[in-house]
Amino acid sequence: MKDLLDEMKGPLVLVVDDEWLQRVPMREALERYGCRVIDAENGVQAWEMMQYERPDVVISDVVMPGMDGFSLCHTIRQQPELEHLPVIIITCLEDLSSVELAYQSGATDFITKPINWSLLGHRVRYILRSARTAQAYAESQLELLHSRLEIIRRLGQAAEYRDPETGNHIMRMSRYSLLLGRAAGLSSSDQDLLLHASPMHDVGKIGIPDSILLKPGRLTEMEFSLMKGHTLLGGRLLTGDSSILLQTSHLIAMTHHERWDGGGYPYGLAGEAIPLVGRICSLTDVFDALTSRRPYKEPWCVEDAVKEIKRTSGTAFDPNLVQIFVDILPQILNVKETFADIEGGA
Repeated sequence: MKDLLDEMKGPLVLVVDDEWLQRVPMREALERYGCRVIDAENGVQAWEMMQYERPDVVISDVVMPGMDGFSLCHTIRQQPELEHLPVIIITCLEDLSSVELAYQSGATDFITKPINWSLLGHRVRYILRSARTAQAYAESQLELLHSRLEIIRRLGQAAEYRDPETGNHIMRMSRYSLLLGRAAGLSSSDQDLLLHASPMHDVGKIGIPDSILLKPGRLTEMEFSLMKGHTLLGGRLLTGDSSILLQTSHLIAMTHHERWDGGGYPYGLAGEAIPLVGRICSLTDVFDALTSRRPYKEPWCVEDAVKEIKRTSGTAFDPNLVQIFVDILPQILNVKETFADIEGGA
């Protein structure tokens, strides 16, 4: 309701300029166009005012004492909640360096001097509409991302519920993968993808019969063949979406049982032909499986599990990732302790 009332009253514009003779005609021009106006003499005063009253648009001169227009714009852009707030910088047409600095500091647009007072209100309204459209689009994309993350979380949990002995497996494994990916040099965005996509690695187990999934003894050759099918089933469940998140989940589900020496499944990929996310999840999945209780085994101690991973470096696992895993083992163990199963565990 408040937003609707504010819209009916007109947009609130914060004018920042140390020249009183510049602020007065700007206020008058904006008020004639239905805007509400507050003003400040410099960036410091403007920022203090913004702590108590949130403008819809900021119009700022460049050269001011205390905090100039570029610094004010940069300060505003440091606040996530102000990401889409339109900031208009006033500069001279021939001052191309100021125009460049304005955009570098995060300005939405700029107005050149001498200002055309009759067109100022139209310009502000246009910029405000564009900013609101951009914000609405960003919010819709964020909502879509959250929905996909929730779907992934629930599907990962559904697969985990089929095997009640795994406890916090997907929470540990996804965080192990994040740590390993970070130490291996993945970008921040790829680290996030790995964290959120890796819980889907075993989603295909939804289609594996309980008689196989929960069997306390060794699987027969036929049973193991059916078990291996969870990679292909997981791939089918996650295919066909344009989202990079679900595409990464698909890749992990399909390749986390491939081996460095080519002896894995379902495709027998070898070496770097196995996607890096698959190689990472292969290692972290096995470490957690070894150190956790399963229907067919007691948990291994950490020392024995690490020894086994080292032993199979270059055959089951990427040797470079094994070394990185060993190097970050204290961080891995911190995650293991934080997300320990209530019962069982090493």
